[in-house]
Amino acid sequence: MAVSDAIATLTIDNRTRANALTGSMLDALAGRLRELDDRSDVAVVVLAGAGSNFCSGLDITEITAGRRPRIVDDFTEVEDALARCSKPTIAAVQGHCIGAGAQLAIACDLRIAARTARLAITPARLGLVYPARSIERLVGTVGPAVTKRLLLTADTITADTALRFGLITDVVAEDEFGTAVVRLAATVASGSPTTIAAAKQMTDHAASHGHVSSALHQRWRNGPDTDLAIGLAAYAAKRTPDFRSVASPTT
Repeated sequence: MAVSDAIATLTIDNRTRANALTGSMLDALAGRLRELDDRSDVAVVVLAGAGSNFCSGLDITEITAGRRPRIVDDFTEVEDALARCSKPTIAAVQGHCIGAGAQLAIACDLRIAARTARLAITPARLGLVYPARSIERLVGTVGPAVTKRLLLTADTITADTALRFGLITDVVAEDEFGTAVVRLAATVASGSPTTIAAAKQMTDHAASHGHVSSALHQRWRNGPDTDLAIGLAAYAAKRTPDFRSVASPTT
């Protein structure tokens, strides 16, 4: 993990297998996510793959037929932890983004992809039952029709098709990818932590429940106005607000 200018980058690194996820890699990722939740110097998390691929899924050599594989359960816990991360999360998708790799990307708040990226959700090719929470997350992202299209066919799709489906939020040229990821992360990191935390929580709640609860709305509405004061002062002075100069509530 690397942290710079309030941006934490988590890198999936198993290059010889296109960044396929092993059990030990999942344990490490879970630990990093727990650590990031408590770090006040981190404003946004970027999940990326080492080399030219994002992630080709679970390491097939660790999946055993005849019993529910532990690695599948461990992965589901990591996927859920990523979705619950208190920091805004960005998946930086290039090359292969397949199976569990696609699930990790979908669990992130934003997904930026190089135009040459290829994505697929492939449990139908292995005989695995796609986890219920993963289906709920996918339906919330792309809707039931596209969810069925992806799961029933297990087709590999281009980044542009993924953008049209709503699976990806941004697509950029391959030679602009690294710069575009940094720019997007820096933009998120520069925003009001209070606004961003509230937007993330209420959007996730609306996606899960169809509405934002009154209690959650009131919780944020009645919170401290520290960031608002910073924003208004900067606007009056015609300068860029520095929300990191004073810690703001994020929960």
